[in-house]
Amino acid sequence: MGEPVTLVLGLGREVGDAIARTFQEDGHRVLIADPSDERLEAARDALEPGAATYHGELHSRLGLRNAVTAALEAFGRIDNAVIIPEIEESDHLLDFAQERFEKALARSARGAALALRVIAERLIEQEDLPRAGVERIPQKGTITFILGYASIASMPGRFTETVGQSAILGVMRAGALELAEHAIRVNAVVAIRPREERAENWTARRVPLGRAAQADEIAEAARYIASPQAAYLTGQSLILDGGRSTLSGLLD
Repeated sequence: MGEPVTLVLGLGREVGDAIARTFQEDGHRVLIADPSDERLEAARDALEPGAATYHGELHSRLGLRNAVTAALEAFGRIDNAVIIPEIEESDHLLDFAQERFEKALARSARGAALALRVIAERLIEQEDLPRAGVERIPQKGTITFILGYASIASMPGRFTETVGQSAILGVMRAGALELAEHAIRVNAVVAIRPREERAENWTARRVPLGRAAQADEIAEAARYIASPQAAYLTGQSLILDGGRSTLSGLLD
């Protein structure tokens, strides 16, 4: 059975490193892509030898195709993609800058749609890996978005972030329906990410488990979604919020 190849588009602050490492530990060959040299270097140092890298922007069709080409040159194929969109800076409805807002939506909604299309085109045209057991269920590939909690809930001061992340969730759902006939699964992990705990001390009062999700926990969720054991899962959001979405009000 061949080794699957996973493309990680965008690294974030911690989560991308953890995802790439987790997929490597699961026997995948991995390419990490990011516009930041600094993030790429840090991630490369944290990974096992053999990981490929691509440095460049990831919001245009050209940039995304270049990332896919880099993976093909390194490994010959792509089986999974994990996409980690950038989190926008805080702002409010009554004072947001229109130009910045429009650029943010282009990065989020348009960037997510382009990523789906570019990756799906490659998945559709390539030969399937030989599989055994449960893996014999037809599966061309998987695409997973890693989103912040603003994709399903909001709070004052996160106007652009909420609109952008929610738009990506819509892209995921619509894309899952469009690509199901090609046996490509599209899902999302929605998590209260580690930066939330550092930036604002609200998790202790609003999250039953009292903390944000750890990067490794988000990575394990992404690994499961891409695995053959999740072959019937598409168009879904796996929510890692420590019980926040079931809590009414605040904890004592």
